[in-house]
Amino acid sequence: MKKDEPPLDFPDTLEGFEYAFNEKGQLRHIKTGEPFVFNYQEDLHRWNQKRYEALGEIITKYVYELLEKDCNLKKISIPVDATESEPKSFIFMSEDALTNPQKLMVLIHGSGVVRAGQWARRLIINEDLDSGTQIPFIKRAMDCSWICKEHKTLLLTTNFNSAILVEFK
Repeated sequence: MKKDEPPLDFPDTLEGFEYAFNEKGQLRHIKTGEPFVFNYQEDLHRWNQKRYEALGEIITKYVYELLEKDCNLKKISIPVDATESEPKSFIFMSEDALTNPQKLMVLIHGSGVVRAGQWARRLIINEDLDSGTQIPFIKRAMDCSWICKEHKTLLLTTNFNSAILVEFK
């Protein structure tokens, strides 16, 4: 840490960062309406990067909530019978995803720090939820506009393994 660098202590909510998603799904500053500013502290790239990463974790939780609330997907721990010492992860799936594997839509997220339901964190932060998440594809499938009526949905979490699962409320 540089001598004059602020502490790496960041809010744990969007509101704490003074950001919210507007009706178009764009991340905007609550007071100014401006897009996210990466260089919040001039000449402190490391601090700004840590701030961006902290915001990204909050956005991941937000996307998970949207997957459950707006897309009616269930978060399932895997393996379902894992002991506490075994590696664990989770997936999101429609309630009946495993009943008709011939018509199963499987979505795999982007690489890096993004998680289930996300294509790219940068797109969520700098563009909007529709550009950076898989939610538009899931909703289209739910509306049956490009997949038959009996489709099922499964979202994988391929780069998040061996975790202690915590419920996000």
